[in-house]
Amino acid sequence: MTTKQQNKLAMYLATKSVLDANNSIWQSLPAFAEGYTDFTSHVARIQTLELAQVTDSTGIAQDKKVSKAAMATAAQTISAAVHAYAVKNKNNTLANETAFTVSDLSGERDAEAIKDCQNIHDLANANLASLAAYGITAAKLTALQAAIDGFKAIVSKPRDHIVAGATVTQQLSDEFDAADETLSEILDGLIGQFAATNAKFVSDYNNARIIVDTSASHASPNQPTPTPTPANAPAKP
Repeated sequence: MTTKQQNKLAMYLATKSVLDANNSIWQSLPAFAEGYTDFTSHVARIQTLELAQVTDSTGIAQDKKVSKAAMATAAQTISAAVHAYAVKNKNNTLANETAFTVSDLSGERDAEAIKDCQNIHDLANANLASLAAYGITAAKLTALQAAIDGFKAIVSKPRDHIVAGATVTQQLSDEFDAADETLSEILDGLIGQFAATNAKFVSDYNNARIIVDTSASHASPNQPTPTPTPANAPAKP
């Protein structure tokens, strides 16, 4: 959520607070009551979307790190056994293709690590009949494949998180637009009907409708305090 949106949400909540405190005054005007319901529903959705937006990918990144390390460890254990088998049998090509440390695999780019771990799996599988004496079993290869597939699945999650974040951002913008429209086109237009009998309510409502720019609230002591901007003031040219 942008600073501008945060400031506007603060105004929404202040306005809602005034309306809630004066429910007995405006509930007799159906159009105003309907506008209140519509406005507060948008505010509730904005707050829900804000929570979704601030959820970052820290947890996903940690899961990814752990998953990559597990894949690399499983692959290197099998790679070491295949390498020993290759050296014993003077198969230099196979020995070179399986000369990895855990650091080699975990330190590679994700795509390269997946490629090398899969190759280790496939080479071991191709020589499985000869690797029993080196501790390689079908179950271990199945476990390695599961680790590879698990890491491949989690690699896409940060990207999915970015896409989801873009969707939430658009939804937030739409909800702010809808809330603004309800306030400016309905509630602001009807509030004057209470001026003669409930002047304080009208005054409190209009004061709540002022957007305070919190980004300017840390001005130097020698600087004047910024003047709040009315929410429905026309934009400067």
